[in-house]
Amino acid sequence: DRQAQPDGGDDADGAGLHKRPEGVSYTNRRIPTLVNVTHPTQTHTINLLGHDITVTLTATSYTWSWGDGTPDLTTTSPGMPWHKGMDPNTDPTLIRHYYTAPEGWKSFLDGPYPKATRTITLTTTWAGTATNPFTGDTQTINGLVTTTETTDPFRLDHLIINNTDTAEEKQGH
Repeated sequence: DRQAQPDGGDDADGAGLHKRPEGVSYTNRRIPTLVNVTHPTQTHTINLLGHDITVTLTATSYTWSWGDGTPDLTTTSPGMPWHKGMDPNTDPTLIRHYYTAPEGWKSFLDGPYPKATRTITLTTTWAGTATNPFTGDTQTINGLVTTTETTDPFRLDHLIINNTDTAEEKQGH
């Protein structure tokens, strides 16, 4: 979903909402959902009265709505994609959210895991510049442009971890 720029010209693109894991989020205590943006800057050329105007936009803030009733998170950081060696629970460059099980579900003693989906919405506020083709002056655009992006609905699930005794396995038990 996109909102038009104030001049009614070319639409601003979203910042590129990236979520991990794809298609699911887990409700286990130390398994966060990680998000980041992929395009914190963008450039558009619009035509006004036969003159091309280049508009450069830079994201100034991101508001993450988690779709689970918890407070939104607003940050100036675009976050980073997780890569090997990063601790998903403590790395300060990661933007994380912990989902909880729906309907008060605590364990399989409560019955089967409830079917539930969530959606993350990212609202980005942009600042930018445009050069007036008639005067050559650079105009500043601050906070007038916002974009909104939403993930597809993803399911909540709970990982079941089975501990095994490696020593017993090595002995063939």
